[in-house]
Amino acid sequence: MTDRDLQQHIARKSFLPVYLLYGEEDFLIERRAKAMADAALDGSDPSFNHDIFRGSEHKAEEVTIAANAFPFMGEKRVVLVRDSDPLLKQNALLQYVQRPSPDTVLLLCAGPLKPSRTRSKKSAAATDLLTFLREAERGSSPTGAVVEYKALKDAEAMQWIAREVEQAERRISPEACTGVHALIGNGARELSSEIEKLLVAHPEHAVIETDDVYDQLGASRQYNVFELANAVLARDSRRSMEILQHLLVTEEPLMIVNVLFRQISLLWRVRSYRFSGRVTDEDARNLGLVWGWQ
Repeated sequence: MTDRDLQQHIARKSFLPVYLLYGEEDFLIERRAKAMADAALDGSDPSFNHDIFRGSEHKAEEVTIAANAFPFMGEKRVVLVRDSDPLLKQNALLQYVQRPSPDTVLLLCAGPLKPSRTRSKKSAAATDLLTFLREAERGSSPTGAVVEYKALKDAEAMQWIAREVEQAERRISPEACTGVHALIGNGARELSSEIEKLLVAHPEHAVIETDDVYDQLGASRQYNVFELANAVLARDSRRSMEILQHLLVTEEPLMIVNVLFRQISLLWRVRSYRFSGRVTDEDARNLGLVWGWQ
């Protein structure tokens, strides 16, 4: 199942008994799990129908007891298990997942997992639970589903930034989007925090522009990592050193190196496209290059 499929379940408020959300992007997992819990409870009192566990602090038996309880003054119970990785290795949870309660939405949140190569029924490894749920969602009457949240790639992060701003009924220019991404990186949690700050700091701006990004992130319009990258690519050593001296006063050297590496590596990838023909704007956008890449 994809995240888009999961959003449809949320919109319809129609849920399977078990979901395993796992992967590197813990922020996206947390956000989606909260949205699912809110939709499944549908206004019922969470003090009666919403249990939260943590894999490092609870046993699988505690989770299954809560999941087998009946909802009170509501149609569904929600049992959320954060950091469920260690619980996925316990037989009690695997046995529950094989016969889950139809009145409960069990949300298992975990880190990166790999499918098991063995199909032994005696094995209680976490990857066996992952394999079972993947096979279950392919059936005609699935009882569970799996959604993986991988770390965002450059192009995906750029699209995600634009969608986050659009959800606030605002827009962000391609250049400003590139700026946020280059300065912050691909981490959804860090990006979300900076986007929220941008929107709050400039409530009167219908479109977030590059200057807004500079103001919020403390970058100088004259001395910033983009100007440094342009000077390096132009082989202007004097200008490069001038910008670098200013940047080293306020910026971490590792961030500067990361941005330089990103810009140059992306241009190198565009150059590799030329072996198969002319480079198009779409090719550049797919790589995350939207700012004067030509």
